[in-house]
Amino acid sequence: MTAIDITALTDEQKAQIAAKFAAEEKEKKAKKAADKKLLKGLENDVVLKVIDFFIDKRNDLEDRIVNLFKEIEPVIELRAEVFGNEKREQDSHTFTLDDGTASVKVGWNVRPSFNGTEAEGIVKIQQYMTSLAGETENEKILMDMIKIFLKTDSQGNYDPRKVRELNSMRDRANSDLFNEGMDIVNEAMIDIRTSRYARGYKMVDFGDGIVKRVNFNFSID
Repeated sequence: MTAIDITALTDEQKAQIAAKFAAEEKEKKAKKAADKKLLKGLENDVVLKVIDFFIDKRNDLEDRIVNLFKEIEPVIELRAEVFGNEKREQDSHTFTLDDGTASVKVGWNVRPSFNGTEAEGIVKIQQYMTSLAGETENEKILMDMIKIFLKTDSQGNYDPRKVRELNSMRDRANSDLFNEGMDIVNEAMIDIRTSRYARGYKMVDFGDGIVKRVNFNFSID
């Protein structure tokens, strides 16, 4: 490709080249805009093609899971009675065939949260952390705790799951102040039930001696 000496071009030639580049750039932008429009159309087609199927299935599935919860209630009560226990408000129950070829587990998806009083425990834990400054080994403990405990989300909230990990530091901390703070934080944690689920498996015979375990996992709001 021969190089062009811009200084040797006339004003008219420069204008022609500039116009050519401008036209090419305009063509690229037009093509990109057309491609985006085409892509969005294809995306819309995919959504419109499948969305009603999933909505219909979800409604049917929701009804079945709700009915399942109703059907297992007397079984749960009898299970507790047979084993001589009081009925418990536990988050899940599992039912499995005697030969293990099928099993259903129903329950609630749970999200840990705080009730608002965790700040009182955090104060005590931070006081303990502050008391560690200046000693090499204690500084290591401090840094370990900070990495686990002081990591917050975009809204500045502590992650209850991470806070629970601090319980593993009790023996290493060996501090009444730290333990007291952790007790307060733990008491402030609450598990919120977010949605119901049904999951499990069945050993399915596909013929020709092929038996496979087929799993399922469904949740509803």
